[in-house]
Amino acid sequence: MGLDKWIKNEQNVKREKKEEKQPIQGKKGKVEGEKKSDLEKSSITLVKYTLTCSNAKCKYQKIIMKKQLTENDKICPRCNKEMKIKS
Repeated sequence: MGLDKWIKNEQNVKREKKEEKQPIQGKKGKVEGEKKSDLEKSSITLVKYTLTCSNAKCKYQKIIMKKQLTENDKICPRCNKEMKIKS
């Protein structure tokens, strides 16, 4: 048994490296373009809400980026009163 099957020629190694690099670079460009378009679409639909507690002693504030607010978002976590909503 010879070791020829375990030892590769330098030419074969160089060819394999070149072939591996080319397809990977082409795929990355397509995937990055798709991710950018997805981010643009999702950012358009979100709305920024600033919520402040109506209780003068509490003064709790938070900012939420959502499509729509839920009932739980409108309630203050500290004093359990309704918060004022500014969009």
